[in-house]
Amino acid sequence: MLEQREKATLATDTRVGILYNLPGKRAKGEQIDYVAEVEVEEEAAAVREALEKLGLRPRFLPLKHSAENLVKVIRSLRLDVIVNLCEGAFGESHLEMHVPSLLELLMIPYTGSSPLTLGLCQNKGLTKDILKANGIPTPKYAVLSSPKEWKCELEFPLFVKPLKEDASVGISKKSYVTRESELEAQVEYITQQYRQPALVEEYVAGREINVAVMGNVKPKALPISEILFEFQDEPKIVDYPAKWFKETDEYRKTKPVCPAHLKPSVKSKVEKRSLEAYEALGCRDYARIDMRLKADIPYVLEVNPNPDISPDAGFARALKAAGIPYEEFVRTIILYALERGA
Repeated sequence: MLEQREKATLATDTRVGILYNLPGKRAKGEQIDYVAEVEVEEEAAAVREALEKLGLRPRFLPLKHSAENLVKVIRSLRLDVIVNLCEGAFGESHLEMHVPSLLELLMIPYTGSSPLTLGLCQNKGLTKDILKANGIPTPKYAVLSSPKEWKCELEFPLFVKPLKEDASVGISKKSYVTRESELEAQVEYITQQYRQPALVEEYVAGREINVAVMGNVKPKALPISEILFEFQDEPKIVDYPAKWFKETDEYRKTKPVCPAHLKPSVKSKVEKRSLEAYEALGCRDYARIDMRLKADIPYVLEVNPNPDISPDAGFARALKAAGIPYEEFVRTIILYALERGA
């Protein structure tokens, strides 16, 4: 499935760094939210193993205490390229976009999306503004900094989540609200506990679909994934327990399938929308597009640049379904970065 230009040789003397954020104490949110950050260490280990299979000797670059120390280490190693796995810094997800900004100032090529794209996609309201402006279906929405800003402009049931978090942080069954009292309580919870506005959107009761996309000049949609919910009642969502806690019913009854079973016409629609969303937000190298499918219409929920690429994550599952070895994917995104340059 990889293009010829993506099969170029990666020299074994290429100096590669693997940059990732170590879990840090969060200044906001719940104590259990740190679990989502722990995953990045497994992701970094998987990337290192892939690079070693390619004959390289990568260096770990954990970001923990200070940017100054990181800069000193990077300069001392004289790296050719960096695999950027940072999903934040110092326990703050909103700092994600600043990590590649630092690499750009150091003039070091890095994998994944630009600071602008990371910043836009982290703000779910701006993401949906861009989707809407490009004619890409997305559920109707509002951004509330306080319950008092509610104007009764959306139809219940609604879904409420933090505006600037990912990895299902801040999402639980209570995120699904069916009346104004529940809406007010959840918006209050988000604004107080997570110290940011809440995104409120109309809940789409449909199939949960996500599409891994890879490439730049001619990006491609990999085999489509679906989340199957083995329970009848709404909300059928991937909340925080369903994503991170294997011992819970939510996790056990939330099962991914790839490739998803879709009619050819629907599959074509889903792929088209995923590529449109990828390009509208300026994603590069790789990303994941989350959707809901209702009446054969794909509604884009979120765009995830630099998604989790650990071996048990959805992106790796799509690679496997496409017949792309994991180390080939890692090699390809490094070649993208080297071709792009600093």
